[in-house]
Amino acid sequence: MKNFAVFALASAIALPGAAMAQATAPAQTGTATATAGVTVTTGATVYDTSGGVVGTVDSTDGTNAVINTGTVKAAVPLTSLGKGAQGPVLALTKAQLEAAAGQQQAQASAEFKSKLVPGATVYGTGGAQLGTIKSVDATGVTLTTTDGDAKLPMNGFGPGPQGITIGMTAAQLKAAMGAAAPAAGASAATATQADAATAATDTAAEATTTAAATAKAKRKPR
Repeated sequence: MKNFAVFALASAIALPGAAMAQATAPAQTGTATATAGVTVTTGATVYDTSGGVVGTVDSTDGTNAVINTGTVKAAVPLTSLGKGAQGPVLALTKAQLEAAAGQQQAQASAEFKSKLVPGATVYGTGGAQLGTIKSVDATGVTLTTTDGDAKLPMNGFGPGPQGITIGMTAAQLKAAMGAAAPAAGASAATATQADAATAATDTAAEATTTAAATAKAKRKPR
């Protein structure tokens, strides 16, 4: 069975939005920051209760608002946003929101990695089944496909609608595996040539030593 290494495609297959975290923020209370009447729109600046900038709203689905702090993107329930003099107010500072999002992301990442086990089905962009996980180690995930085995970086895998997903179509993965095969063959050929050269050097050295010993044995004492 063919075995390909496709580590060079780490950036190409990384799933967009993988850094998104669901941050839980305390609900706003009080007249000045009552949730009623708050208008949250894309691009709006979100402030903390002291007037400091938390981030901007990347998007909202009517239930949550995705706040971009410049470091992380965190989905915050709209019920956690209040109305302030400058705009939407969150009862967390930028640093607190980033810390909460980081904890959520770490937890979600650990939960997802626990699903990367041999036999698990992997899907590609568009929902097509690409193969099953053969093995997982510190260097990546080996995926068994109809075209052979491919070793991919772990950060290329993420959750999808159907389960474990990578950001490639079946055709893209096949093309990447095909491109990796000649490189792997060239590396093997180079290694073989190096071994042959080493063996030749060792043989020549042995021949020289043997010749010297033979000449010495033939010398007659005067």
